[in-house]
Amino acid sequence: MQPALRPRAFPAQAFVWTPEELADIYREDLNLCVWRRGLDTPLAHWLSDVAATRELDVIARVRADAPDLRRWLDGLPQGPQFEAWLADVHFLLRLYTDLFGAAELGVRLHILASAMCPAFHVDRVGVRLLCTYAGPATEWLENAHVARGEPVHALERFDVALLKGESWPGNQGNGAVHRSPAIADSGQRRLFLSIEAL
Repeated sequence: MQPALRPRAFPAQAFVWTPEELADIYREDLNLCVWRRGLDTPLAHWLSDVAATRELDVIARVRADAPDLRRWLDGLPQGPQFEAWLADVHFLLRLYTDLFGAAELGVRLHILASAMCPAFHVDRVGVRLLCTYAGPATEWLENAHVARGEPVHALERFDVALLKGESWPGNQGNGAVHRSPAIADSGQRRLFLSIEAL
């Protein structure tokens, strides 16, 4: 008699407190790893003002060894807070490169007044990095609750989230389920960053 096969456990999520710990995304039992780094209050105020008053729709392909988004952002107010934010974006580009060894990165930076992807879904990528700088952040479901659609969890502003997609080796059928937050009726706008390997 053959032993009964154990059902595959649902992938878990991890919250970490240093950028180095984001390497936990390589664990087979995880499909979401979040660096909870807290708010930089002066920068958060500046970014909220930018999101409320400016437009931003950047879709860029950058070299991973020398990422520079400055030329796409010259319409934003310049000064110390801009430089601090740009340095943070470049830090996240380098962090992603260090973690996954990509040669080219696909980068999206958007200010949105409505949900970009309002339905829960999984991405057809290996791993995507998401960071919301202003407004409500990405919502996600634990795999065990996908069928019911609740409870819905939300990331926080400035969280750096790595979400495994369906193309991660061995992860087919277990991509992190997430969606954009509903903001159209609230009058809120969100500024978010997305990075993936090309």
